[in-house]
Amino acid sequence: MVAHAVSGWRGGWYVVPYQVMFRDVDTFGHVNNAVYFTYFEWARTLMWFELAGGEGARDIGFIVARAECDFKVQLSMEPIESWVRIGEMRSTSFDFLYEIRKSDGQQIAAIGRVVVVLFDWKTQAKVSISDEFRRKVMSLQQSEA
Repeated sequence: MVAHAVSGWRGGWYVVPYQVMFRDVDTFGHVNNAVYFTYFEWARTLMWFELAGGEGARDIGFIVARAECDFKVQLSMEPIESWVRIGEMRSTSFDFLYEIRKSDGQQIAAIGRVVVVLFDWKTQAKVSISDEFRRKVMSLQQSEA
């Protein structure tokens, strides 16, 4: 029986294990640079559900305003981990910070930042970050550090 890796908190980061698949690589045999943003998306979605609850697309209470990635080393079809945490929190927006690591957790393949704006889909308006959300983030990221 093969044990499946599980997402969870480690050292103040939310860590999501992933096995790079054939569809992720290009003709050069390494992960295409656009795919890293999909790894970011999956990690932040799972972290969001952990923080805010929910399980479906309509439970995502934010929109992406900016996304950036710095590539460090190539990845191929191998196990990796997406590390994500929340950085600066402003009034209605905050930063998701990322490290994509080889499965040993040591070698960083990419770092990234995605700025999101909290958003109410019904009113089509941005929403302020609640004090409760701020406390929960700080508590989880500090208690796991």
